[in-house]
Amino acid sequence: MCKRRLLIAFVALAALGVGAWFLVQRYAPNLALELTEQDLQTRLAAHFPIQNCGLIIVCLDVTAPQVKLTEGSDRIALAADLSATLGQRRYPGTLAFSGKIRYVAQDGDFFLDDIDIERFELAGVPIHYTEILRNRGPGVLRAVLSTRPIYTLRGDTLQQRLARFAVRDVRVVNGKLRVSMVPPRP
Repeated sequence: MCKRRLLIAFVALAALGVGAWFLVQRYAPNLALELTEQDLQTRLAAHFPIQNCGLIIVCLDVTAPQVKLTEGSDRIALAADLSATLGQRRYPGTLAFSGKIRYVAQDGDFFLDDIDIERFELAGVPIHYTEILRNRGPGVLRAVLSTRPIYTLRGDTLQQRLARFAVRDVRVVNGKLRVSMVPPRP
């Protein structure tokens, strides 16, 4: 009797699995989360300001990030205010960078990897510190930025909970960041 129940349970689970596979194949291309620049901007603001004193004598602060999405890209571009603190003096500047999106399903976090720093400018920095900042500053920022999530999928809706564990592709489509559960068709 126990073997019969076990066999029935196995057949039922297999049927459910086949049904779920069919539904995912049929409807998954339509299951995507689309985030506007403003959505990203709002969530990103919660992860800033970033401060790092990894250069020992200099602390770098990154504030006020602005998101820019580029059509068809799997990268997110950001511009931000940058400042360096040397002792009691603060030197303002700007920072522009982009990164390729990395997704960690367990936490629902999106990170930036392969960070390319396009602009790293500070005004009024003493000459003997300029070389240190230009050589080591971008590397320190890359390390910090790649370990801080820029967006987190929250499990507020069924679609977001499903997407959290089924993300397959992230790219900009029609001016929005599209988080798809299946890879794009060639």
